[in-house]
Amino acid sequence: MLFSPTRLTHYRLGKALVAGLLGLFSIITLLTVYHTVRQNAAESLERDAYNALTQLHSQLLGALESHAYLPALLASGHEVHDFLERAPATQSVEALNRYLEQANRIAETADIYLMQADGLTIAASNWRSPATFIGRNFAFRPYFQEAMQGKISRYYALGTTSGERGYYFSAPVKATDGTISGVVVVKIAVDPLENLAKQRGMSFIVTDPDDVVFMSDRSAWHYRAVQPLTSTKLTTLRESRRYGDRQITPLTELNLQPGKNGQHANDLTRNYLVLYQDMRETAGWQLYLLADWGRVTRTVSVAVILAGVMLLLSILLIYLLWKNQRQRRDYEQRTREELAAKVEERTRELRHTQEELVQAAKMAALGQLSAGINHELNNPLTAIRAYADNAVQFLDIGKHAIARENLCEIVGLTERMATITRQLKTFSRKSSGQMETCDLHRALDSALSIVQPKLSQSRVRLTQQRTDDTRYVQADLVWLEQILVNLISNAVEAVQEQHDQQVWITLQTTDTHISVSVRDNGMGISEAAMPHVFEAFFTTKTIGKGLGLGLSISYRLAKDMHGHLSVCNSPEGGAIFTLSLQPAIAGA
Repeated sequence: MLFSPTRLTHYRLGKALVAGLLGLFSIITLLTVYHTVRQNAAESLERDAYNALTQLHSQLLGALESHAYLPALLASGHEVHDFLERAPATQSVEALNRYLEQANRIAETADIYLMQADGLTIAASNWRSPATFIGRNFAFRPYFQEAMQGKISRYYALGTTSGERGYYFSAPVKATDGTISGVVVVKIAVDPLENLAKQRGMSFIVTDPDDVVFMSDRSAWHYRAVQPLTSTKLTTLRESRRYGDRQITPLTELNLQPGKNGQHANDLTRNYLVLYQDMRETAGWQLYLLADWGRVTRTVSVAVILAGVMLLLSILLIYLLWKNQRQRRDYEQRTREELAAKVEERTRELRHTQEELVQAAKMAALGQLSAGINHELNNPLTAIRAYADNAVQFLDIGKHAIARENLCEIVGLTERMATITRQLKTFSRKSSGQMETCDLHRALDSALSIVQPKLSQSRVRLTQQRTDDTRYVQADLVWLEQILVNLISNAVEAVQEQHDQQVWITLQTTDTHISVSVRDNGMGISEAAMPHVFEAFFTTKTIGKGLGLGLSISYRLAKDMHGHLSVCNSPEGGAIFTLSLQPAIAGA
């Protein structure tokens, strides 16, 4: 059957509307996934980078500080002091060289050497090497100049003799009259520190106070300035021969801003998140950690692609469901139209038959015709009614009455199921608590504080008996409080119908256990109910007052704590629930 123009227009409009809504929903979903995943990935990267920066800073600083004491210690030693005080002829130079060589080996440093007040090196740990420092004058080094002023100095530079990067510690050697007679220098090789830093899995840069890179996992960045140096700084570097004859060129491709934390940098191949750590006061350094931002980009890309695939599958499913629903409605519409046409045709036939019979015998024919009409109308009317009922079930949410009834039933069932689920979850949970020494008196006080609102609303008189020898038990504190709350609550509810409402809580000891008894003066427990008290879902309360899980759960918890929960009726009336637990030593 062909659609009418109006229906065809409505069909196309509905299809366009659905497509537009799905497209809008897809865009919003993808944007939400993008921003959420990007934020989480960025926070994760920043957190990992901060942890790596903190660890790297600690390791570098620890490696330096482990040797900072050495020059002052050697300068105050009698070997160096006596050597400078006496004439060289009376002191063996070779002995001092061997002493410095041994100290260098034990401390695992690069070199140790002694300079006179004029800067000339007179003893060194590398005295056996062809490139020994002995006879070399390092008076131009800032670490020598500062030591001659009585200061403990630190300095980074390229070795003029070895050409290797080194971190220098220097200390003055003071003569008996207080004058400075020499300088002890300890050199630490930078390469091991750099190799240690490379284990972080992220790129890093260490610069000197002039923003010149002297440590990095990228050798191409060595001896490059984070920003262009002024002519004054370049002159100072040449005079101190800090980097020898190397040309210091700007590291322009990284576009790094000195001293800025949390910036983004790019080396033309990848983007970085840069974290900064100022070490100028401790080591004269500035530390930059460069975390690959591609990790965030890759995570976001994967998440967006997966979200897109899931959306595509969801849209396809929705489209198939919508198409199926549409076809069903069209089928129902066609069926109703066919039924209407058949009813109309049958009606015309009946009218025609009636007209023919009227002339022959109006009364008799009318009676027979009436019977035939009734018989013929029952079938189509029944079919109309059945299809109408089916149509009501497939109508859109415009039928608010039926929808409201269903929703109300669903809400009620959901509420009921949620309550049962919560109770069952607690009941079926396997014990995972750790047994420890618990204060039973404290647990009882906590349970009473929870039950207090119920006690305040009733006329229950609560009587307690405690002794000091019942204080400490082996249990899980949370479970213990849960059992006590259940027992006390049940006792309070059991005496609600009594004129004189009383509950007794008694703590006592036996040879092997400490017990807590909760007795009430209620109706007690019948003989028929007694064997089922601790069974799940068994309750003597009215409907809606309980699920019958409290005592079952308490029994399970007591067993998991290597205890026991029992019940009996009191001779004076009412029920007695007794929880027995293993005793513990106070403070154990």
